[in-house]
Amino acid sequence: MGGPVPPGATTYHTKTVEAKQKAAKAAADKVAGGGIGSVFDFLGGLGTSIAETIERQANAQKAAAQKASPAPAPVNPIDRLMQDFNSQYQSINVTPTPIEQLRAMAEQQVGAQFDPMIAMLKSQMGQKTERANRGAGEAREMYGALSKDFLNQIPQMTQQFAAEDAETNRRYDSAQQQLQQQYQGQQQQQNALLRQLGIQAAAPDASQRSMEDQSYFQGQMETDQQQALNAMNQQQMAAQNYQRNLGDTTRVAGENTAQDIGRMLEEYLDQANQQMGGLQAQRGSALSSLLQQMQTQSADRAAKEEQQQFENLLNMSRFQLDAAKAAQQASGSPQDMLFKGTTGLSGAQNFLGQQYQSSPIKASGIMEQLNAVLANPDVVRGKFELSPGDPALGKAPTYSDVGQEMMMDLLRSQMEKANQQEPGRYQSGDINNAINALLAYMGKLR
Repeated sequence: MGGPVPPGATTYHTKTVEAKQKAAKAAADKVAGGGIGSVFDFLGGLGTSIAETIERQANAQKAAAQKASPAPAPVNPIDRLMQDFNSQYQSINVTPTPIEQLRAMAEQQVGAQFDPMIAMLKSQMGQKTERANRGAGEAREMYGALSKDFLNQIPQMTQQFAAEDAETNRRYDSAQQQLQQQYQGQQQQQNALLRQLGIQAAAPDASQRSMEDQSYFQGQMETDQQQALNAMNQQQMAAQNYQRNLGDTTRVAGENTAQDIGRMLEEYLDQANQQMGGLQAQRGSALSSLLQQMQTQSADRAAKEEQQQFENLLNMSRFQLDAAKAAQQASGSPQDMLFKGTTGLSGAQNFLGQQYQSSPIKASGIMEQLNAVLANPDVVRGKFELSPGDPALGKAPTYSDVGQEMMMDLLRSQMEKANQQEPGRYQSGDINNAINALLAYMGKLR
């Protein structure tokens, strides 16, 4: 065997063997006489093994025969039946299904239930991991590209601010030139006016004041120019720093996004692995439980099959003994097994025994079908309802006697029903023999 037999099956088998031995021992005294009546009574009430008793009786009779006469005594049909029964009983050997085969069957059933869920969860975990890795890479790539774009704008900003500085210097230089031109024109007009008035002596003082005004405004303009340039430089530095910080922040945001995706993947994988562990634990528990159940069922099946074979063998032996007893009663000789007009169950058993000498089990089965017909309520009453009555019309049902034809029809129906339950159990010849056995029972077969 490929594995241990479940305790329940072992106990059942052990109790069965003990019961067989106990029954055999209890019946030893009945069988020891060797008469057909004692053997018949013994098998008629037997529900367990008679192997030891049969073997002891056979050995005792053999020893007695050898002591009585050196010549071999003729074999008693009853002894032969007992020996055949013992031999066939010892050959009964039904074992449970091997553990390897049960485990393969259990694996197939449990796998059909859990393996698709485990495979689907593994596939989901793989897909989630692939998508997360791809998403993290895309986040780094996208934010990195955006960060490069921000940083690449700094040289352009430098050029723009340099152009604005140059434009500012140009405007202020132009304003300085316009201021000088204005003061030069005013000074020339003032000198011309002073000459006309004949007060050229006042020209130096006027010129001095004009130069001072010009110098003041030029200095003020230079100060404004420098302040404008400083403000633009500060603006440039702030803009470049902002752009640089924006690029760095964008790159960090991409890295943080990738890490967030990774953390979410880890959390999912933790939950998925817990679920996977639960499924695998359930699968293992289900496999263990199913395997134990299948072992128990296999052991029970083996015990029941062994018991059924024993009961079949017992029924066969009972039928053979019944046939031998009926023949003995009819002819007075155990060797005369021919049907000679015996009626009733003995006549039917004698006929079937002659027809199925090599197939006593089938003869016993046909006899069971005949007994079922004889136990039919209509047959027991001897009447059957031919047509139902109508109480509303005051019409009573009509009955007819159960005759030969109806009993034959019942027997055919009974055997056809058996064929439906077990296809091919009885052939047309078996049905004909059953009908002849019925006729023998009725005393109409000669």
